[in-house]
Amino acid sequence: MTLPDPAQYLDGVQFFRDMHKVVLHNCALLETLLSDAEANGVFASFAAKPEWNSVFEFFLKAAPHHERDEERFLFPIITAKLPRMGFQQPDAPIRFLVEGHDVLQHETRQLVTAWDAFRNKKRDPATLKQAHAIHAAEDAAFIALGRELVSLYRDHIATEEAKVYSVADKVLTGTERLALIEALQGEYDNEAMTAIAEFDTPQYSDPSYNVKYHPTDAVAEAEFEEDDEEDSDDE
Repeated sequence: MTLPDPAQYLDGVQFFRDMHKVVLHNCALLETLLSDAEANGVFASFAAKPEWNSVFEFFLKAAPHHERDEERFLFPIITAKLPRMGFQQPDAPIRFLVEGHDVLQHETRQLVTAWDAFRNKKRDPATLKQAHAIHAAEDAAFIALGRELVSLYRDHIATEEAKVYSVADKVLTGTERLALIEALQGEYDNEAMTAIAEFDTPQYSDPSYNVKYHPTDAVAEAEFEEDDEEDSDDE
């Protein structure tokens, strides 16, 4: 299942919804691969299923890229339309979802770290079945971690669809949806997709970020000083 291309959209909300479909597709793929690993062992599954590479690539890059896009483009538009959904409240829906992004990234890192540990242990193909028995506890921990990640993503997406996307359908105009996808198109044109570890920390994930808007006050003071200088020049 290919990633949606923002250049093919006129509605930013629909783009985000289609990205959710791709995330869920990869959750289903990961779940299938985990079942194979449970039956045959992680080493044997890695050796026999090249899909492992693509699914981990997706969760390392595409999935967190989507989450960052939500935080940078979609969530601010909705909070501007509905100030009472602001990030200053600990139980506000969007703040809760942004913090959920941090949990998803943490779980993904753990899973990929475990994956790399398995990959770095060289095994002769003839001993793959024995490896499953020898590393039963490691296999079980890896599989449990993967299933937890799948569950977290599914729950997170269901919550976003109910608390954010359904609200976007009601409050965003056609012009705003078009402006949203145009902003995403510009972002994708100018940015190569990078791994999860290289992302900057999203501003909205910072617990100190609140309704006081300190950066705005600083800008306002600078503007007033500039106006005073202009008045002096006129005199």
